[in-house]
Amino acid sequence: MNTLILAGFGPYGQFYTNLSGEIVKRFSIRNEGFSIVKKTIPVSWKRSIRTYKDLLSKVPSKSLLIVILGIHQSDKFHLEKMGWNFSMGKDIDNKFRFGPIKYSFYPWIKTKLNLNELYSILEKKINISLSHFAGYYLCNYLYYWSLYLSKKEYPVIFIHIPNRGNLIDLLMKVKMIIRIIIKLYLKKKL
Repeated sequence: MNTLILAGFGPYGQFYTNLSGEIVKRFSIRNEGFSIVKKTIPVSWKRSIRTYKDLLSKVPSKSLLIVILGIHQSDKFHLEKMGWNFSMGKDIDNKFRFGPIKYSFYPWIKTKLNLNELYSILEKKINISLSHFAGYYLCNYLYYWSLYLSKKEYPVIFIHIPNRGNLIDLLMKVKMIIRIIIKLYLKKKL
């Protein structure tokens, strides 16, 4: 059976609840050929990657699809094309980070998913854009690690959602996006 890992982030800073984590908690779709594993990731440099690696260790990588959600200051959904090998900021553990995520030859890693195909389907349905920059904070940090750990053996996508809006409306849009991702994945078009 195929497995979908859906992850979002927990609260941080002025966000006592994080829409990405709330969407993950409430997310459900009828069997679309996938079992779903949901996880809220702490906004912590150290604990985020530890939580993510622990999650991966419990799921076979064959037939795996990973969707990670984060919030950002825009009214559009952003399909992130790549993770950058740089991080900066203070986490909920009060730890500050500034510098490369991993000492390697990869300044960035692109998702193996065909986001142009996905975007062409979604652009007529919701306010969405393709993005080449996931920021420097935990969203980019976890995305870069996720892409690195995947070794391009399974698809990983990071979707930034607007940090303002109606939770139910955002949840319905995330469901639509994920249904399309699954449909394209099963057809091997992504």
